[in-house]
Amino acid sequence: MKFLRVPACGAGLCRPAFAVYRHALIGALAILMAQAVWSAQDGDLKLVEPDSGLAGRLAAVGRVHAGHGAELSMATGFLVSACHVLTAGHVLAKTGSPVRLGAEARFIPGGASPRANAAFPVYGRVVAASQQFVMSVAPTGFDQQRIPNDWALIELDHAIVGIDPIRLLYPAAPMASDIVYTVVGYPLGQRRQGLFAQEHCRNWSTTHAGMSLKGVMIADCAVQSGMSGGPVLLDDGTNLIAAGILVERFTIGQKVMAIGVPVAAFAEPIETAMRDSEICAAGSPFAWPGILSPTPSTR
Repeated sequence: MKFLRVPACGAGLCRPAFAVYRHALIGALAILMAQAVWSAQDGDLKLVEPDSGLAGRLAAVGRVHAGHGAELSMATGFLVSACHVLTAGHVLAKTGSPVRLGAEARFIPGGASPRANAAFPVYGRVVAASQQFVMSVAPTGFDQQRIPNDWALIELDHAIVGIDPIRLLYPAAPMASDIVYTVVGYPLGQRRQGLFAQEHCRNWSTTHAGMSLKGVMIADCAVQSGMSGGPVLLDDGTNLIAAGILVERFTIGQKVMAIGVPVAAFAEPIETAMRDSEICAAGSPFAWPGILSPTPSTR
C-alpha cells in the first residue's frame, strides 16, 4: 500500500511556479491545524463493530490488491456498480508512470461471506484513470495538480450480486462548510483486522488563507496506511453517498487531516466507462443526498 504523506518538497523536486503556492498552503494548513482542537488523531479511528450504526451498510467497501510479491499493493476500494470499483490511482501505478489502462487488480468486498471465500478475490482490469497522475519515488508536497488526478476505476471480470453499490455525490452538489463526513477503510498494521471508520469529520474543503482548494477535499478525519481508495461518505440518514476518495494524509504532530479527491474530478470519465461496460452497463452512478437541497434535475 502506497498511502502518500505530505512532506515538505525536496530540493529540486518542486515546480518553480507552484512551489511558493504549495509551501504557503502547507503553512496555512499547519497553522489552522495547530489551532484547531478538533483535528483528528489516529486513535479516533475505530473498528466497525457489529453494533455500530454503520454495520451492515458498508458491504460495498472492500480491499484492493494489485501486483505480486515485492510489488504487492494493498489498499481500499468500493463498488459503485455491480462490476466497478473506485480506488486511488497511486494504489495501481508504478513509480514513474501513470496508471496503466488494462492493468490487473483484485477486489475482495467487505460483504463477502466467509463461506464464500473461494469466490474471492474477483479479478478485474483498470478501465479509467487520469493519465496526468504519475507516481513519484517520493511525494513532493501538497500538490494541487496531482491530487485531483489520483483516482482509478476497475472493471471486474464478473458482476458481484447481493451487495448494493455506493452511490456517488452528484457532481454539482454544493458542499457547505458545516457538512460532516465519515471515512472508512482497511488500515494496515492494526491488532484487530477489519473495516475501520471515523464518523463526524469536519469539512475543510473551503478557501483557506485566500487560496482556493478546488479539486481537493480536506477533512479532520483520522486516516492510516491501507485506507487509500476508501470513500469519504455523507450520511443523509437513509443512504451513504460517497463525496470523494481518500488519497493522502497531512499531519502536524499528533493531529491528522484526510486529503481526498472529490467526485467532480472524475465524474465524467467514470460515468462513460460504466455506461459502455460489456460486463454490467450501468446508468448514472450519482445521487443527491437528502441533507442537501434543492434536488437537481435528472441527468
